Amino acid sequence: MSAPMKSIFDLQLVALQTMTVAMTQAFEFWLRMLDTQMRALGAAQPDRRTHDEIAHGATLTDHYGRREHDIDPERDV
Repeated sequence: MSAPMKSIFDLQLVALQTMTVAMTQAFEFWLRMLDTQMRALGAAQPDRRTHDEIAHGATLTDHYGRREHDIDPERDV
């Protein structure tokens, strides 16, 4: 192989190695960022609500005003 071709192949090899190292570092940074984000979001997890606050109809525990099937004699006359 001639010297100019060898130098071109060496240049391509160095460029490929550089891109590989750059992509590896970018992926490691991305993983660290996701781990940090999950740790930050996971810390608030025990403080979440464990009950359902959406009114589902005629139950005595609904607290959003009137229940779904309540009768209003003044309105329904």
